[in-house]
Amino acid sequence: MGLPMIKNLINNESDYSLLSEMISLPSEQIIHQNVGKINVQQVHNQRNQSILSIASTFKDELLELYDQLNAPKAFDLSTQSIGERALKNKCLSYLSKLGEYDIAYQQFIKAECMTDQFGAFQCLLDSENRYRVEVITQFYKQHQSDVQVIDKWFSAQCLASVTSVKDIRDLMKHELFSMTNPNRIRSVIGSFSQNSLQFHCKKGYQLATEVILELDTLNPQIAARFASIFNHWRRFSEQYSTLQENELKIISNSNELSNDVYEIVNTSLKGKI
Repeated sequence: MGLPMIKNLINNESDYSLLSEMISLPSEQIIHQNVGKINVQQVHNQRNQSILSIASTFKDELLELYDQLNAPKAFDLSTQSIGERALKNKCLSYLSKLGEYDIAYQQFIKAECMTDQFGAFQCLLDSENRYRVEVITQFYKQHQSDVQVIDKWFSAQCLASVTSVKDIRDLMKHELFSMTNPNRIRSVIGSFSQNSLQFHCKKGYQLATEVILELDTLNPQIAARFASIFNHWRRFSEQYSTLQENELKIISNSNELSNDVYEIVNTSLKGKI
């Protein structure tokens, strides 16, 4: 899609939900499915560079469109309004990549619906900025009694590209995290496994192995699902595949491994997945 076409879409497309999708890049996971050997760092860098290129090239248009969509309006669930919020938050995600954190923070504190607050929250989580710690604390205080929203609070942090393995270990010490809560495990470890930049390293893989082995003593079925994180290890470039294979072998050689996890791990090691 050429630059004139993108500019024309931004200025003239009236279906805001469609436009939001059309100006979105595929996720890193989708890109992984469509390359030969997966070089995680390379995919991340190239995708991030494309995002920055779009954001910088169309900054004026994105700002104008954001301001237009951010005008005061009573909340409703019409198709039009849902599309407007989706497009507004897509514009905000691009602008945040350019360091427009004040705009995201203002949306966060003034939001009258979860879509807008959470959209701004995600933008402020994805890089180190002066608002990041504040919004994490504020969002938690506001929603700590809502189990499903707190799952999203955990998940959003785990998906943020600046969240390290150490940060995940710290989150696992949080009073609302429990290894016996499958949804909470998914919101933390499941989400972090989708954080390509931070998960795909020796420490990330080691964390996954630790969780799988501990879960295997509590809930073998859930442990087996997490063991499938390593199913496609052969598709990664050598720097990643070797590390993943090592973790699979550690799991496979563990004592008293459940049949559920054993089957997943050994099938993967034998290359039958």
